[in-house]
Amino acid sequence: MKTFCTLVAAIICLFANAQVIAENLGGAAPALNVSEFIKGDAVDVTDGGIYVVEFWATWCPPCRASIPHLTELQKKFKDKGVTFIGISQEDLAAVKPFVESMGDAMQYTVAVDNNGATTESYLAPFGIQGIPHAFIVKEGKLVWHGHPMDSLEEMLDAIALQE
Repeated sequence: MKTFCTLVAAIICLFANAQVIAENLGGAAPALNVSEFIKGDAVDVTDGGIYVVEFWATWCPPCRASIPHLTELQKKFKDKGVTFIGISQEDLAAVKPFVESMGDAMQYTVAVDNNGATTESYLAPFGIQGIPHAFIVKEGKLVWHGHPMDSLEEMLDAIALQE
């Protein structure tokens, strides 16, 4: 009986989490709360444009592997009004030299989170605990989230066709 109750509780949690996720997609995108933009201009994702907000870290191998992909996507979608922003929770002292060393291999906006505020406001409502993770914001609304190497490009293609 104990195993059955545990299973039922797990299923209820899964459905409850799915409900939270469904309610958050389509909702207003949180404003970015960053301590500093290291590369590129300051960005306001609530202004009505199209943005990819990606969470990453210098120490994370999958994050580092996705950087060239994100750079290529920024090039591909720049003329369609899409702006990419990479946000790290790490200290400025770790992120800034890394970004500088990447040079043209990292050709999108990069910012340092303000004490984890942006990371928390984006990842927590979806129950996400791992990085890299990206969100598409269109006209101030969250319209997609997932691993940046998954269907990000396909989603941006679909959104660009709507424009």
